[in-house]
Amino acid sequence: MPELPEVELVKRELSRSVEGRKIESVELSDYVYKGHDTGRKTIVKQDLGEFREMMPGASILKVGRRGKYLFFILEKSDEIFHMIGHLGMSGAFFITGSLEEIENLNYRKHWHVLFNLDDNALMSYCDIRRFGEMSTVKRLNDFAPFRRMAPEYTDPDSLSYFLERARNEQNSKKSVKAVIMDSSVIPGVGNIYASEALFASGILPTKKAGSISVERLRRLHEEIVNVFEVSLSSGGSTISDYRGVSGQSGSMQDRFKIYQKKRCSQCGGDVKTKVIATRNTFYCTKCQR
Repeated sequence: MPELPEVELVKRELSRSVEGRKIESVELSDYVYKGHDTGRKTIVKQDLGEFREMMPGASILKVGRRGKYLFFILEKSDEIFHMIGHLGMSGAFFITGSLEEIENLNYRKHWHVLFNLDDNALMSYCDIRRFGEMSTVKRLNDFAPFRRMAPEYTDPDSLSYFLERARNEQNSKKSVKAVIMDSSVIPGVGNIYASEALFASGILPTKKAGSISVERLRRLHEEIVNVFEVSLSSGGSTISDYRGVSGQSGSMQDRFKIYQKKRCSQCGGDVKTKVIATRNTFYCTKCQR
């Protein structure tokens, strides 16, 4: 699943490509229609008629990111509204002249929403596993996940908020890995970067958050920031499905220190695995405590 760095990179590319453009028309795949016919609301998490009516004629004023979500600020008939999207496990946006120009056949086959723009470009949302989502809201704060989300890691209040939330009564008895993957503590940390940041800070992922000193939590926050920044400079992580808007893969996976490793990159010992917060977690019992 794309985490904060991957979504941020998609946001940056989309910003350069589509801000200032107008949506001329929208097309939806048969999978989307079939999903809605059976009550699953595949990809588009609102009434399809409403979605298709709102989009044509809307200008894209800005593309933004909040945690692992993308959002588009749109204007139509002098009114502002927003489209919020999540890439799920394998979602990707592409900007091309046509669907046939998407080089990856698997993505090209699994398109689900096509936005035809006024400069003859096509913004395609493709999703192999179909766990992604998009919907429209009047105000960003109408979207429930945004209301509970902590400040972004770039916000000056991020550290103080992180320290308070990580040690409060609600989280103190949870594993620290589960806590840092909670967007109400710090947004955007998923399975990969949780393992990497905990390894870099020398903290066992199984340790109860409330038992960790403030000093060590400060270090953990610092390492979360560091791993985000390194990933951004590396084009994100491509484990299987992640692609940038231009179809490129990232190289952050070549810099992993612990995730999916057999041997510890520091001591050479065996890397342990355990399911925490429903995901396989990688750690070293010698280098992490």
